[in-house]
Amino acid sequence: MSGIGTSHGCISVLNGIVSGTGAVIGIALTTEAAFDLRGTEPYVKIIGEDTDDNLARICVRRTLERIGQDPGVNYHLTIKSEIPPSRGLKSSSSVCNAVIKAVLDAYDEEMDTIEMIKLGVECAKEAKVTVTGSYDDACGCELGGYIVTSNYENRILKQEPLARYDVILCTPDYIKNKVPKEKYQAVAPEMEEIKKIAETDVLKALTLNGKLIAGVTGESTEIIDKALELGALAAGISGTGPAVAVVCETGKGKEIAEKLPCNTIVTETR
Repeated sequence: MSGIGTSHGCISVLNGIVSGTGAVIGIALTTEAAFDLRGTEPYVKIIGEDTDDNLARICVRRTLERIGQDPGVNYHLTIKSEIPPSRGLKSSSSVCNAVIKAVLDAYDEEMDTIEMIKLGVECAKEAKVTVTGSYDDACGCELGGYIVTSNYENRILKQEPLARYDVILCTPDYIKNKVPKEKYQAVAPEMEEIKKIAETDVLKALTLNGKLIAGVTGESTEIIDKALELGALAAGISGTGPAVAVVCETGKGKEIAEKLPCNTIVTETR
């Protein structure tokens, strides 16, 4: 038996670590997982950057347990993602969704989409790749559009479609820095003001959030400032960084990306 699962990516509008309220915009980058019941041992192959396979193994085990199947079966799992890991671009949430869907597909099982997302959140917590559970990220990767969530309650507060924009991802060669949760929580008053702005201007909130988080993590705002100077509609650190997400008018992404002093991936909102 075999199965295929696909999920996507998202970028941050409100960092959920600060107060537990997170907001994201879905983007079109894709993660694909292929699950086959074969072999003499559980085997995981991740195509792309060298990444720990512990999260994927947890997703397989927890899904098998949830659907009443033997969690000790032998399998081959292959994961291919367009999303660079450990850059703040929600690769972990996308992997969880894709792997769980692949296992469900192999067993011809159905699961409510929100329950599937919540299972992935629990897997991410067990693997210790998230501070809050990243319910906002998991929802954004799977559902697309603009989503606001309460991460401590695993509850969607707002879900609405978003206009199509080009999205540029500036992806440094280095991975994210570990910053204590307390440093994020220290900027909660500033984040409350950004939350209010997000109610009427999502893109402005993305920029303000990104600059605020850059101050927490110690990242430079040079790329953010340059992108805005070049005509981007919004730009900011995504997640905990170090990647910068740049939103611009459809058709402008490639032009602006070529002028930014960083490695770039050009995609679009979803």
